[in-house]
Amino acid sequence: MNNVSELALNYLQRYNCQILEDYQSVLRQACEIHPPPHGMAWYGNSYRQFARNAEWFSNSLVTNVVEEGTGSKQVWQFSEQIKNQEFAQLVRNHSIDESRHSLMFVALLNIIFPTKIEADFRTQLKAFSPQYYHHKHPPLVPISSAKIMDDLLVMDEIIQINLLEIRALILQLLLRPVLQAYSTPKDLAKVTRMSDLLIFDETKHIEYSGYCIGKYMEQGHGSWVREMMIYRQKTVNEMFLEDIELADSVGTTILRTQDRS
Repeated sequence: MNNVSELALNYLQRYNCQILEDYQSVLRQACEIHPPPHGMAWYGNSYRQFARNAEWFSNSLVTNVVEEGTGSKQVWQFSEQIKNQEFAQLVRNHSIDESRHSLMFVALLNIIFPTKIEADFRTQLKAFSPQYYHHKHPPLVPISSAKIMDDLLVMDEIIQINLLEIRALILQLLLRPVLQAYSTPKDLAKVTRMSDLLIFDETKHIEYSGYCIGKYMEQGHGSWVREMMIYRQKTVNEMFLEDIELADSVGTTILRTQDRS
C-alpha cells in the first residue's frame, strides 16, 4: 500500500468527494509501481530543513505566486481545446482557483513577512495572477475544429493534472505547519484558514480530474488509462527529482514544466 495514493484517497473521503472505484484502483497501481518521492520521509525532512531559513521560505512563497498565476493561464488555455464541455468547465474552475491561489500567496507573504513587501513589489506580484473569477474571465467562444484536442491527448493532460495535484496536496500539507510556525499569534487563525482553503482546493482538483479519468474508463478505455497513469506517475517522479535539485523549487506547489511526449 503506497502512502501517497492512500493519503490522497483519504482526503477525498474526508471532503466527501465522489470518486469511482476504477480510478482509485489505477491510482493505487501507479503509485505502487512508481512510488512518488514526494511522499517519502526524506523529502519532508528536506523541505522542513530548507524552510527554517526565512529568506528561503519567503522566496518559496514568491515562487508559488508566479507558478500559480502562470499555471492558471495555462490551464485556461487547455480548457479552450476540450470538446467535452462538462470536462472543459471543470478545468476552467481549476484555472479560476489557481488564479486565486496566486493572490493568496501574495497575501501570505504580506502577512508573514510584511517588511519584505514594498508597495511596488506587491503590485508586481499581484500582476502574476490573471485574476480570473466565475464572473470575470476570458470570453467563452464556440470551439473551432482547428483547436479541438484529440481525446487521448486531453485525457493525458488530465491524468498529469491529477497526479500533479496529488503532489500539490502533499506540499500544502508540508507548508501548513511552517506557515503556522512563522505566523504571529494574532495572524495564526487567518493563516490557518487560508491553508485550509488551499488544501481543500487541491483535494477538489484531485476529485474533478479523478472523475474525468473514471468517466473515460467507463467508456471502455480502462487499459489505456491504466498504462498512462503508470507512465505518467513515472514522468512526474522524474520531473520532481529534477526540480528538487534547485533549492528554490523545493517549496513550489506545481511543477514548472510537463513532459508532453
